[in-house]
Amino acid sequence: MNRPLLTMILWGSSCFLPLARSQNQTGPQDPPVVTSLPARASGTGGGCSFSGPFLYIHSNPAGPGGLLVRISLPSKGRYLEGAPIAVHMLSAIPRVNGSIACLSEQGFIDVGFLCPGAQYKSPDGTIRKSGGSAFPPNPQRCVEPLADVMAFATGKIRSLEGRSIQDYAGDVKALVTNAGVIGWSFGGNLAVLAMARHSDRFPGLQWYLSWESPFLGTTEDRGSLFQPNPFYDAGTGKIEFTRLRYSPEMPIWVFPPMAQPPGPGWPHGGLYLDGDGNGVFNKDADFAFFAGIGGPMKFYYSPLVIREAAERKVFGAEWPKHIATAAETEENASQADPLAHVLAVVKALPHLSVLVFESKQNHVIDAADHPHSVAQVNAWIDAGAHWVRFNPDSHYVEASMGKKPSVAIQYPAGKKLDRRVIRELLEPEDSEGGPTDKQGMTAAACELADRTYRNDWSPALSHVLVIQK
Repeated sequence: MNRPLLTMILWGSSCFLPLARSQNQTGPQDPPVVTSLPARASGTGGGCSFSGPFLYIHSNPAGPGGLLVRISLPSKGRYLEGAPIAVHMLSAIPRVNGSIACLSEQGFIDVGFLCPGAQYKSPDGTIRKSGGSAFPPNPQRCVEPLADVMAFATGKIRSLEGRSIQDYAGDVKALVTNAGVIGWSFGGNLAVLAMARHSDRFPGLQWYLSWESPFLGTTEDRGSLFQPNPFYDAGTGKIEFTRLRYSPEMPIWVFPPMAQPPGPGWPHGGLYLDGDGNGVFNKDADFAFFAGIGGPMKFYYSPLVIREAAERKVFGAEWPKHIATAAETEENASQADPLAHVLAVVKALPHLSVLVFESKQNHVIDAADHPHSVAQVNAWIDAGAHWVRFNPDSHYVEASMGKKPSVAIQYPAGKKLDRRVIRELLEPEDSEGGPTDKQGMTAAACELADRTYRNDWSPALSHVLVIQK
C-alpha cells in the first residue's frame, strides 16, 4: 500500500480532524496539504484536563480486555443532591486526559473513554489501553463503545470490577438521573448513531449537547476553511451542479486533507465544479469536491454529489472503479447519516433534551448559512423532540464568562432555524467579545443539567436556575 493512502487511512478516516490550511501545495490540481491545527480545531479557551480514576467496562468491540474509561470528579456536586454527569465524545477520537471544556469545574462528573485499540500514556509513563483492535480505522467502531459508556454513566452497567459509577465517585453523589452526552464536532454524529442503535442500554439519558457537528456530512460540499465554494448560494442552499465535471487527470481530494502531497500511486480521477468552463480542473478557478475514504482504493463522495454525477452522466460510459457507486454511497449513508437517525432517537428517548452550539466562525465549514446547524436543529424539531434549543441562554453565557458578552444571543427553544437569519443567532467569537468555546459549551451543559434538575423547559430564561456556591 502506498504511503499517502496508509497515512489517510490511519489519520483521516479514523476521525473528523479539522486541520489548518498550508501553502505546501505542489501543483494546480493537487489538494491542500495540511501540517498543523488551526486555532479553533481544538476549541478556544485553552481546554482542560481530566483527573480521576481509570476503570474498564465491558463492550463487545473491546473484547475481554474491556474499554478504558476515566471518571473526572468535582470537588463537590453542582447540587446539594449531587453531581450531574457528562459523557464526552470528542470528535471520533475520544480521550481520557481532557476535553475542550471540563464540567467538573462546574460540579459535574466528566466521563471520558478510549475507542477499541486506542491507548493513553500518562505523564509517569504508564500505558493504558482499550481492548480490541484499532483497525479498520473507521469511526463507526466507536459507536457501540460510546453506548456502553453511556450505559455505565446512567447506572445501567458496572465496571469489570463489579463497581458502579457511584462506587468510583466516593463522597460525591453521582446523579445518574441527570446524565447527558456531549458530541464535540463529529462526536455529535456518532452520539446520535449510538442513541439510535443502542438506546435500550441507557434509557435514562436526559440530554444531548452538540458542538458544531457536521450533520450534513464531513466532505464539506458547501465549502470549508481549506477551500471555499464560490458556487454555493447561501441564500438558497443550492450548489451550481450545472458546472459538475469529472477529471480523470486530477488526484482525488479526500477529507480531512492529508499531511503530505499525493504520491505516484495515489488514485486519479475526481469530481469538481468547472469555474472557468474550460473542462480542465485547476484549483485556482474551480472547486474540487472532497471524498471520504472507505477502504483501500474506495472513495465516497456525498450522496448529493453522487446523485448529481449519476443523473448528469459525468463519468461517461464507465464508472471509475475507485469511486463508490450510487448504491454503495447510499448504503454507506444509511448507516452513517445522523439526520436519517434523529427520528429513531426521538422515538426511543422521548424525554431527551437537545442543545446545539455554534459560533460565527465554524471550526471547519466556510458556508455563510451554517447549514449543518440549520439541518440539525430543524431535524430534531420536526421529529418532535422534547426540547430543542439553538445556542445557550444568554444568562448562562454571562455566568460562564463572568461578564456580559458583546452580543447577548437569546433564541427561544422550539424555534426552527432559517438560513437567511442564522448569522444573527450565532455566538460572537471570543475575539469579538463573545464566549470562548470552553465558556459557551460550559454554559450550554449547565443550562441542560439545571433545566433537568429544576424540570424547567420554558423557551427562554430570565436568570440562571442554579448558582453554584
